[in-house]
Amino acid sequence: MPAVVDHDARRQEIATAIGRLVAREGLQAVTVRAAAKEAGYSAAVIGHYFHGKDDLMNFTYLSARDRTQLRIERARLAGKSVFECLGECLPITDSQRNDWTVWFGLWGMAGGSSALQAERRRGLTEADSLFTQVLTSAQERGEIRAEIDCVHAAQRLLMVVNGIATLWVQMPEQWPPAAQLNMLKAEIEPLLV
Repeated sequence: MPAVVDHDARRQEIATAIGRLVAREGLQAVTVRAAAKEAGYSAAVIGHYFHGKDDLMNFTYLSARDRTQLRIERARLAGKSVFECLGECLPITDSQRNDWTVWFGLWGMAGGSSALQAERRRGLTEADSLFTQVLTSAQERGEIRAEIDCVHAAQRLLMVVNGIATLWVQMPEQWPPAAQLNMLKAEIEPLLV
């Protein structure tokens, strides 16, 4: 009897492996053969799940985005502070750093791909909406001052998080997790009750 394979889990596993490969060797290192080696599968297995490198990279990008959104949403639903929720998207863990490395690499490639451009825009729109939800939830439970415009504050915090990540990508030694979290905290504190 053949083994039962969870195809969604296998695709996620491959995407996670690609994230590690990109973080370690850069976007240019990604080939179907390198993806197979990193994930511990044959190129035929990778070919079964993805229709070439573009499909593989697009799925890896979406997986990174989905993981981050899920972490933030779980923190929000658990009633965690704005600081804890938004800290979930900074490049402060290996997994989160891999995700940011993938995003930056693919953002650079998006100019030549209308599909990637659309995904990048959709990702920013979704992030803006999620940040607004985090702030609105915090305002409703009395963490954020009542007069704060959550939509405007969310846009500002999205710029801050993207800025911190940009600085980390360029100068990782100057932006360790503590420095990133301190910068985020300084931006959030004026909103608090």
